[in-house]
Amino acid sequence: MIDQARGMVMVLTPCSSARAWDLLVDVSQHCNVKLRDVAAALVATAKGEALPDRLQRELRRALRRAHAADRR
Repeated sequence: MIDQARGMVMVLTPCSSARAWDLLVDVSQHCNVKLRDVAAALVATAKGEALPDRLQRELRRALRRAHAADRR
């Protein structure tokens, strides 16, 4: 499940496997949700389920932090 989520992030963002892992871990830590649960929620979006608002917000924040770090 985690690898599937990582692949989704890599396609959607586009980024490396390591960056996708870091983004998922970042969301997990900031939401205090297990990584496997974050991954399961993201993979479920491929089946039409909505990503919970809390995870959506934190994923956007994680992406902004990652892009800001790239600009430095």
